[in-house]
Amino acid sequence: MKRLDLRRYPYRGIIKELAAEFGKAPCTIHLGLFGRDVPSPKYLEAFQMKLEARIAGQKEAMRKLNSTLKKGV
Repeated sequence: MKRLDLRRYPYRGIIKELAAEFGKAPCTIHLGLFGRDVPSPKYLEAFQMKLEARIAGQKEAMRKLNSTLKKGV
């Protein structure tokens, strides 16, 4: 995988959530994703699903906020 800044949104906390979900240490998840040439398919699929859910949630929240602000004007 390409180099990501895991300290920034939308990536922040995903590794920790996956570690809790799989019952593994966060460093194990991180190495499974970024410490090898080919990432672990199980971890990669879960990472992608969490990332897509976060991005979709943010888009939905922004859409609702914008519609609320337009109604108030």
